[in-house]
Amino acid sequence: MKLITCCSFKGGAGKTTALMGLCSALAAKGKTVALFEADENRPLSTWMDNAVENGTWDERCAVFVADELGLLEEAYERAEASGFDYALADTHGGSSELNNTIIASSEFLLVPTMLTPLDIDEALSTYRYIIELLVAENLHAHTAILQQRVSVGRTTASQRAAAALLSALPQFALPMYERDAFAAMKKRGMLHLTLAQMSGDPAMRLMRRNYETALGEIAALGAFVSATLEA
Repeated sequence: MKLITCCSFKGGAGKTTALMGLCSALAAKGKTVALFEADENRPLSTWMDNAVENGTWDERCAVFVADELGLLEEAYERAEASGFDYALADTHGGSSELNNTIIASSEFLLVPTMLTPLDIDEALSTYRYIIELLVAENLHAHTAILQQRVSVGRTTASQRAAAALLSALPQFALPMYERDAFAAMKKRGMLHLTLAQMSGDPAMRLMRRNYETALGEIAALGAFVSATLEA
């Protein structure tokens, strides 16, 4: 079981959105996914409840509450014993022993960020913290920046300048664009199953196209993460 973590010390950076999208992409490829919820606000549990109600939850996935060290250890043991292909961890804001344990146990760390000066500063601080922790513990994990909520149209000069600050760091080539499909995941459920529900409704043609594009983009992220871990 491969542990992938979305990590940001700043709330609202888009880590939960990235994790939900990545889960959908992996499940769409037939992979089983355990979701470790270390955020005490329980956004993943809410996502699952909404998806179950809408008929858009993939049974190959399961949410494990892991907002304490003991619960994290129990969740990991249960997920590994059940033979899940991947585990995705959603950290809480700030530094803590729980976050340190998740980071040190991860094989891939994604640091989502929006292209604002404040978000870039926080992403750089998070990235530096991760690297220093891994070096101190003599550990290795793949780490990459993921640009979040990037406009599908023309970016501003300030956004381009912010992106330039990240250019020296490893990052996924494509951002997660600002799409309704991503913004609505928490209420609507998993991307691939929401898209499947739309397939028979002609009135949903335009929305379906948006979802197809979004799923293709997040599938590329899933393929990138999987290929990196397999290599």
